[in-house]
Amino acid sequence: MTRTGYPWNLSSITASRLSSLLLALACLTLASCSANYKKLTFDSAERRDYLLRLDSFRERKDSYFKSDPSSPLTIQQRSAFKHLNYYPPNFSLIFRVKLIRERKPEHVGIQATGGETRPAIKYGRFEFEIDGRKLTLHVYKMIGDGGNDLFLPFTDETCGNTSYAGGRYIDLRENDTGEYTLDFNYAYNPYCAYNHDFSCPIVPAENHLDVKIDAGEMKH
Repeated sequence: MTRTGYPWNLSSITASRLSSLLLALACLTLASCSANYKKLTFDSAERRDYLLRLDSFRERKDSYFKSDPSSPLTIQQRSAFKHLNYYPPNFSLIFRVKLIRERKPEHVGIQATGGETRPAIKYGRFEFEIDGRKLTLHVYKMIGDGGNDLFLPFTDETCGNTSYAGGRYIDLRENDTGEYTLDFNYAYNPYCAYNHDFSCPIVPAENHLDVKIDAGEMKH
């Protein structure tokens, strides 16, 4: 039986709460910049606070995978499970970005690993730079999921090596400001990376980043 539930997304809730903190800690706001993004910077105390929050989030997720009845892991997998694998926290991959809305949001179909097509709206995009490369991530809204989540699937140059070959996701809660914290330390693997009974959206080719995103979840 193919299971179609979306991956555990406490990351979207935690990242949303963390977004407000990060904006307050940033040395400059996006409004003071002419670009559509800026890298966030932290002093030593802010780094410590951030790391405590990230560690707490990861501990809760490990507990969920190990013990929760809705964990994507099989009972056999849970018995041997210790923790998920993560890259070390990477402060260079935390951005404050502006959502560039599509003038005419397009209804699209995103293929899933189970063979079905998931309806979605191509909602906007984020533009930013890593190592001097101009990059774009297209932002989607999945139709039928409810809520105000924005869906950012991506692949990068770590896929198939140190990260899951099928790519990773980031979830964000839509807001009224149009500004978001894009934190790759919260990038996570879809459930199908752990259990083939799940069907997960396949990352559209347009969301491949030709850089290494060495942050967030690694391959299991």
